[in-house]
Amino acid sequence: MKKNDTTSSASDGTLVITDSDNQQCLRVRKTKLLVISGALQGREFFVNRDVFTIGSGTHNDLRIDDSTVSKCHCEIVVDESGYQIKDLRSTNGTQVQGVRVESAHLAPGSEIKIGKVRIIFCPLQDSSDIPLSRNEAFGQMLGRSVPMRRIFYLAETYSPTDATIMITGETGTGKEILAEEIHNHSSRRDKQFIVIDCAAISKELIESELFGHVKGSFTSANADRQGAFELADGGTVFLDEIGDLSPDLQPKLLRVLEKREIRRVGCNKVRKINVRIISATNRNLATEVNENRFREDLFYRLSVVHLELPALRHRRDDVPLLVKHFLTDLHGEGAVEQVADFDRAMDILKRHEWPGNVRELRNLIELAFYSERRPVDLSAFLSLGRLRAGLSSIISEPEINFETDKPFKDAKSELIEDFERTYLKDLLERNKDNISRSAREAGIERAYLQRLVRKYGLRD
Repeated sequence: MKKNDTTSSASDGTLVITDSDNQQCLRVRKTKLLVISGALQGREFFVNRDVFTIGSGTHNDLRIDDSTVSKCHCEIVVDESGYQIKDLRSTNGTQVQGVRVESAHLAPGSEIKIGKVRIIFCPLQDSSDIPLSRNEAFGQMLGRSVPMRRIFYLAETYSPTDATIMITGETGTGKEILAEEIHNHSSRRDKQFIVIDCAAISKELIESELFGHVKGSFTSANADRQGAFELADGGTVFLDEIGDLSPDLQPKLLRVLEKREIRRVGCNKVRKINVRIISATNRNLATEVNENRFREDLFYRLSVVHLELPALRHRRDDVPLLVKHFLTDLHGEGAVEQVADFDRAMDILKRHEWPGNVRELRNLIELAFYSERRPVDLSAFLSLGRLRAGLSSIISEPEINFETDKPFKDAKSELIEDFERTYLKDLLERNKDNISRSAREAGIERAYLQRLVRKYGLRD
């Protein structure tokens, strides 16, 4: 591939490169790991993946057969910032330069200690390229940041195949949306996309939901019933919150993956199925494997392709793109023009930590326009966005109450006023009634805050 433009740079020779066809890739220095003590002493291993796993489990890229090393001990990840090592809550920990770390940047010559094993991180002179999508969208998924365009590239590559895919990421990052888009971009798009939430179904019922049952197999089984795998024959089954799957069912799911066959509850007849399986979780399944709560063989069978959606705080440059999309989608054409000082609002929103991720951002955009005040100050609604994302807010135990027997306009105004009054009381209390400091924290003008304070009689 011919390269002719460097669009951005990162540490240790990591660059985003654009070729003459406007195709981008992440250029990184090739790297090897040199084992200098313990098991495998003297051996060299090349880091040749986006995510390079290390542990005693048989499926790791670097397997260390040592009792001091956990099954899924740690992983080395490469992105636009360079190489990072992440401990997977191993029993004995991961050390870099003698310091135990959860995550750390790897500089040339860094010494890594894993259990009793010591390894030197050795970047080479040669480089390799990690392709990125040229697109800023994959169906409903949006993003122009490097992490998202890497996700899009992998999704575009593997959607047409039947590869089993594991999607991980925090709550609110869009795992189910991505799963459905992978289905929609596959040859199975005209068949069923069946969603099973493993966390929402009781242990007593989930086996029947997955595999079906025959009449009389348990008390309430009044008729034969097809399960998700039969219903989705020819299509896709999406197993959400797979980390909550009962240990009793894990070997049965493994059998489905290996043999593509199921047995209904209460029946010995084997039924062949033709389904693709996509799973998702916000848990760290490597930790679950280390603590023997999730089968190692099932973990690796489910994650033939692993897509980890980044948190919104790790892709802050995507915030304006997402905001414009949500404004148009929720409030119609012209909604962007109704936002007060859009560029300043984006600067404030990009600094927010977004514990609820994209879902929180969407909630904020939806609720901000309930206010009749125009133009709309999006930054003033940050706390309400968290509240509706179902996450802890700076407001203690918030509740939203409104009466539906009132005119829509009146009920909406009262809702906004209740929010503003509660938000401001909490804001001023935290900042000891200091107007300037409160305005800075809330990301609003001091004069506007003073008007709101006077409106609600919050100061003498």
